[in-house]
Amino acid sequence: MIRDCYDGYIEEAEDISIYIISDTHFNHLKLETHCDRPEGFTELIVNRWNQTVKPTDIVFHLGDVAIGPKRYVKDLLSLLSGRKVLVRGNHDRDKSCGWWMENGFDFACDSFVYRNILFTHEPANAIIKSNGNRPYDQLEETLPSNCIINVHGHLHNIWDGFFDEKRMERDKALLGIDFRKQLKYPWQRLLALEYTDYRLVELNKFLAHPERYQSTGPKEKKDAVQQEGTTINRAV
Repeated sequence: MIRDCYDGYIEEAEDISIYIISDTHFNHLKLETHCDRPEGFTELIVNRWNQTVKPTDIVFHLGDVAIGPKRYVKDLLSLLSGRKVLVRGNHDRDKSCGWWMENGFDFACDSFVYRNILFTHEPANAIIKSNGNRPYDQLEETLPSNCIINVHGHLHNIWDGFFDEKRMERDKALLGIDFRKQLKYPWQRLLALEYTDYRLVELNKFLAHPERYQSTGPKEKKDAVQQEGTTINRAV
């Protein structure tokens, strides 16, 4: 069930910032290949997290926290600064929301609404089967009436790769016709660590600069054209 989480837990003050992150996949070494992540990306994310987030700040984590044995999750999350809210991803749903709250998150859920934004792991309207390990379906293309956009993760560096036959079959209902160039619906905003330099992003900055974080489509590629001794950058 979608709920509005502005219930006093999320405080707004000059000295409190709200950051967002998704698909940390701590210790998932296969992502060094699948997503072209740097070697040792777990330590990189942890270090950049703590360089950015104050203890009083709030972090929305949009799912897929860690891969592998969950027994180390509590120790790992204890290293991360801030008050942490989790939206469970397909790699998190083998544990209950209560389990995640007992092991390092201040709150856990499957979706929530804040400032008329729907936060989910998969794109909104995804029909999840067997924790997302079987092909998805999708509902009609409307957002809840009180929402204007959907911030989600799951698709990683979709503009540059991270798709093979198996993944295509699983996620095809979530993708548009020309999914290398745009998301399926105009109200989607993709949050991908691969496009945030493995850093958390302040929510307001993410919403204000979709091109910087490639949240609605890939950056324009520039084709250098030499003309009368002057280099001109042409979008292609």
